Amino acid sequence: MARTLNTEYRVSGRSATGAAWLCVGVLLVLAVLSLMLGTVPLTPARMAQAIVMPGADPAAAAIVRNLRLPRLLLALVAGALVGMGAVLLGRVSRQAARDPGWSGVMALGAFGAVGLLASEPARPWWALHLAVGAGCGVGAALLMLAAQRWPTRPGRAQAIGLLLALGAPLLAFALLIGEVRVATWVRWCLGSLEQRDWANWRAALPLTVLATATVAASLVWPERRWLPLLGAALSAAAATVCAGALGLIGLCAGRWATTLSEKERDRLLLAGLLGATMLSGADLAARGLTATLPSLGLISELPVGALLVVASLGSFIIARLRPVSREY
Repeated sequence: MARTLNTEYRVSGRSATGAAWLCVGVLLVLAVLSLMLGTVPLTPARMAQAIVMPGADPAAAAIVRNLRLPRLLLALVAGALVGMGAVLLGRVSRQAARDPGWSGVMALGAFGAVGLLASEPARPWWALHLAVGAGCGVGAALLMLAAQRWPTRPGRAQAIGLLLALGAPLLAFALLIGEVRVATWVRWCLGSLEQRDWANWRAALPLTVLATATVAASLVWPERRWLPLLGAALSAAAATVCAGALGLIGLCAGRWATTLSEKERDRLLLAGLLGATMLSGADLAARGLTATLPSLGLISELPVGALLVVASLGSFIIARLRPVSREY
């Protein structure tokens, strides 16, 4: 007689707290490594001196303060917002978690920015943010409508999201191909933290604050069903402005947080910590691979989004090959 092995996960507050503290520890290590490593490596003492006493070593202070620190902050903010957005999209689509990247939400936001830049390159930052927010809002609304239209067939909603995630970047590339603006396409549609500075941080800060406030409001007023939808769209838009359209981060962070905690507040906080940890680690790995790879041609650095695409394909293949259950 065949029996199916089912594994039940017992969620405990202790496991969620332990995972949160583990993320904090790993984040501290990754932050130090991100500030130390690069084209010009710095010792721990020189890196710390550049932060505390910038006048003692102007060259190191310029590298750490003007180049690596804003990039690190943008990676942390983008990863956290993608993780929290995945949890909110799960509420909207009535699932555990949905990746803002591979569900097409961030891809439509990136397409909005590219479409605006293709028509007029000299656009103010607030116009780009409106275009990104509108695209992410459309993507989140489509996800919600698909979940309501096929409540018992989540595979259809996932297929629509994947189609948007793949189709929107192709359309954006078609808009830019005439001008060969590969860097612009990589920055928005593939995802990259290359050459991020304080100007990018200041531009992304208003949308980041608005997204964080909306996420907090969704916890204070859980009965208002439109708040999770708005929070998911704004979180995806702010993350897209910070680092471009990124996949896999939200899926992993959101699902792990959902597995480790039953409380919505703890899920959001844990998903934010997991997303920040994953993206900062992926960015550090992309920078390390750039140093070992030959010249990349039109771009000077391996985009972190390309690394996440490869990891996504690998995880998809492993998930397809791994059996769901065993019989004995």
